[in-house]
Amino acid sequence: MAIRMKRDGAVLLRYGAAAVLLVAAQLAGFWFYSAGNYHGTANVPLAEFPEDVDVFYVLTFAPSIIGLKYLLYDFAVRAFTKTYRTPALLVCFFVGYAAALAIDVACLFSASKPIADAGFAIMGAIFQSPLVLFACGTAIAATVLLKDRPPQTGATQAP
Repeated sequence: MAIRMKRDGAVLLRYGAAAVLLVAAQLAGFWFYSAGNYHGTANVPLAEFPEDVDVFYVLTFAPSIIGLKYLLYDFAVRAFTKTYRTPALLVCFFVGYAAALAIDVACLFSASKPIADAGFAIMGAIFQSPLVLFACGTAIAATVLLKDRPPQTGATQAP
């Protein structure tokens, strides 16, 4: 008997993969901008790296603050589409997901710099990527709503 994954499982799997990618990007940014690279010519060896990384912050910030918008996006799109899933809608969904994830990874990596403006870099993950998700979600919702539009009746113009 084959084990089938429910749709909720796929949502959680995507959320988990996004959270792992975001945590890895943030840790990679911390390592890249660590004392060795930022003040010298080489990065700190990985064995000596995690000495000043706030592990609680890294493991909770990206999955909670940034990652929850992906769950919201997923559930909102699923609420609109229900059983209507065309390849074009799936492509639009995943393009929005990938574009927002790329913005978030870039913002997390930029926010890892040990400078005063690093806080502004994280604002992109909070204010920019939701716009991409909202635009793709709106396009999907408009497509689904136009599909259910009643047929137009009345006289049509002859060519």
